[in-house]
Amino acid sequence: MRNLEKLFWVACAVFFFTSCEETYNDKLFWPGEISREYGSYIKPYTLDLTYSGEKLIGKTISFKTEDSETGTLTLNDVIPGEASTPINGIKLYENEEKGNYTFNGTNITMGGATVKYSGSITPKAMKLDVNVTMPQNRWNKSYDLSNFTKGKKMTIGTSGGEYVWKETNEILTGAFYVHMDDVELTQAGSQLFLRMKLIQNALCYFIPQLLQTITLQPDGNIIANYTTSPVYIGKVPINEIDPDKDVATIAMFVMKFMIGTMSATDINSALANRTWATSPINLLTWSVNNGKLKINLNLPAIISQVTKDSETPIDPGLISGIVEALSKSDAIQLQKLLGTVNAVLGNQYLGIITNMNESNFQQIFYLLTEGITFNVEEEEGHTHLYLTKESTTAFIQLLPQLQPVIENLLPENMANNTTFKNLLGYLMGTNEDSLPILWNAANTIDLGLDLLPQE
Repeated sequence: MRNLEKLFWVACAVFFFTSCEETYNDKLFWPGEISREYGSYIKPYTLDLTYSGEKLIGKTISFKTEDSETGTLTLNDVIPGEASTPINGIKLYENEEKGNYTFNGTNITMGGATVKYSGSITPKAMKLDVNVTMPQNRWNKSYDLSNFTKGKKMTIGTSGGEYVWKETNEILTGAFYVHMDDVELTQAGSQLFLRMKLIQNALCYFIPQLLQTITLQPDGNIIANYTTSPVYIGKVPINEIDPDKDVATIAMFVMKFMIGTMSATDINSALANRTWATSPINLLTWSVNNGKLKINLNLPAIISQVTKDSETPIDPGLISGIVEALSKSDAIQLQKLLGTVNAVLGNQYLGIITNMNESNFQQIFYLLTEGITFNVEEEEGHTHLYLTKESTTAFIQLLPQLQPVIENLLPENMANNTTFKNLLGYLMGTNEDSLPILWNAANTIDLGLDLLPQE
């Protein structure tokens, strides 16, 4: 009897495995062979992904099938604003000649984006082309920077020994937007206006030298016309500054920024004969979340772009490591890898980030993984794209810790110059008249860009 029972179970097992064999013998690949995650850092399951016809790196795609006939394609952080985008009912077409399955179709995502896709898949590689149209909204257009204008504006000053609101000649429009409200009628409130005047004057001068237009494309990409010319202070290119010879010119502009005597003529002079280029796609993306604009950076793609024309090429393994660190939320590993990249590039801005302590870098890491959320406001034909005080306070409080890092990056003569030391103290110090200490003298501090929509 026991032998018969054993024979029965053996027969069942043979039937089961025979059934499986009959089911999948006619398939190019079994479900388990192609049900996996594909990505540039996942070897050997590589991913060749294009977005709007251009290569997109730093992403992963998951695929799952039960029968090698239909499946689910999941786009991981590919569609702007969507951490995960599943596309169900993917029909697989066998291509024996090329040894792969192909697929294509159109899908409306949960976020309302229209995705047209086509691709092919094998156990070791996926090729995927996607074309995306984001949901319609009123911010999907091109923008110029606002012109620099000045006029009467309410600030805090003194009268009869008391602090009062008074009308003064201030910046009304310009590339950099500043709005303050609920400001204390105190010395701190008055000083805060002065610090913000310094910042706004300086950025209204420098931003137009770096940026000409911004476009929020229908596919969710952000492109910009950016400079390929040197940035100037007066008639001196910043990259040619002589800390001894040019310190007077620079000090003059610092004073213009501080006391608010900069003019549209200063800005226009710096913009003469500049050369502009259009940025590549797939570096920055936009999406709308609860009426706010969320901007995400594709760090691996940005680094690849920056190093493309470098005399010292970056090891592709570094880029793969950065992708992996971001996907696994490993901030410590990412900072180490960025330090290695910076050892090759010698970029002073990247140097600031890589020299941060661990807790400070965590805040940068959050923005790299979660994106930056901007408020958008339309006023008298202008579009203000800005961060609120709640979004910027943590970074303002980091400034004192970054001051010595900035000083170390400056030429010695410049770092020891009284004008520059005072400037850094005003913006990054811990004295009672420095920005981080004055920051709490207002409940509302909005900082961002002042844009003009193109017709």
